[in-house]
Amino acid sequence: MNNKLEHIAIKYLNKMYGDLEEYKREDFPDSLFFIKDKKVYMEQNFHKLWIDYDTIWSDLENIFLLENDEIKSIITKWVKETYKLKNVTPQLSHLSILF
Repeated sequence: MNNKLEHIAIKYLNKMYGDLEEYKREDFPDSLFFIKDKKVYMEQNFHKLWIDYDTIWSDLENIFLLENDEIKSIITKWVKETYKLKNVTPQLSHLSILF
């Protein structure tokens, strides 16, 4: 994957998902949720970062025609820059949680 495509994908992620709010719940003490309009887009649980397939993941897959390894690489860089998350491994998930 070239750097230009990676840069454009990260710019897109910031525009669409760069304003997610961090949210903690007592009933999920080991999780940090990233939400907008009561919908969960990402969930960090220890070193795993669960990424909603129906939004973030499928956007990268369908708009930018990226493979899973490329998506994981871009998400890793994006969450480090945008949400200051380090040492996380993006995982595909169907997050249907609403708060």
